[in-house]
Amino acid sequence: MTWQETVNFLSLCLPRSVAKTIAALPAGEAREIRVRANRPVRIVAASGDKICSLVATQEQVNAIAESLSEHALYARADEQRHGYVTLRGGHRMGLCGRVIAQGGNIRALREISSLCVRIAGQWPGTADPVMPYLLDEAGRVRSMLVVGLPGTGKTTLLRDVCRQLSDGGLRMAMVDERSELAAMSRGVPQLDVGENTDVLDGAAKDVGLRWLLRGMGPHAMVTDEMGGMADAQAVLEAAQNGVGVITSVHGGDIETLAHRSALYHLMQHQVFSLYVLMDPNSTGKVMGVYDGQRQLILHTYGGNA
Repeated sequence: MTWQETVNFLSLCLPRSVAKTIAALPAGEAREIRVRANRPVRIVAASGDKICSLVATQEQVNAIAESLSEHALYARADEQRHGYVTLRGGHRMGLCGRVIAQGGNIRALREISSLCVRIAGQWPGTADPVMPYLLDEAGRVRSMLVVGLPGTGKTTLLRDVCRQLSDGGLRMAMVDERSELAAMSRGVPQLDVGENTDVLDGAAKDVGLRWLLRGMGPHAMVTDEMGGMADAQAVLEAAQNGVGVITSVHGGDIETLAHRSALYHLMQHQVFSLYVLMDPNSTGKVMGVYDGQRQLILHTYGGNA
């Protein structure tokens, strides 16, 4: 989805004054749209927050959420339990409101009080600082773990890594569990993940990695937000079969990764040859590249080496 297509989609879903503010921004400038009941709408942009004149009512917040989800919000209750819904184009809408719980688990969300739309970034060149390190001496893709706080551009980096490797002639495969990496629509990626990339949309990561490994013969696989031990075991199986895996986790530093049992399991087997830390104060900028022993090999400033 291009920036203009994103603007067109948002314009159909948002109040006119908010849509006009977004449309006036340069391409790629908007990062988030935050709508809260009885508070001014706020657009988080690269150059700073833009405060809109509209003060949304709770009814407007609910209506905007319905419109952004293309009137399928309550039909997608399973997604809501994760705290967000993936929108057309790979954008992510986080939600708050009154929780309907059952047995200690969230069953549904009602009376939506606020929402946050994180706008999917398509920024070619984001992966440039890491590309020189991704291939080993034999031309094989090294496994890489991208570490960053929410909103720092981990998904954007993964997408650009996949695009560059794919367009460079390597067979890439992608597990897009939440339809954010490729934003598939009717079997066609809406975001550029490369001309030589196969996408498995909507599959759990552990199931999807094994599916692609057995069926598509990739040189490397990409997936987002690795979770628990099931995901780690699937990554390990890929590595043992000579297929690199490029994935991400939430985190603010490299040093504490080993405190998580799933990652410790992979570190014990020396699966990852590269670790990338995203800049916590920016979006889509690499702060550091580390080797398999988690020693710094590149420190970047403002995303440039």
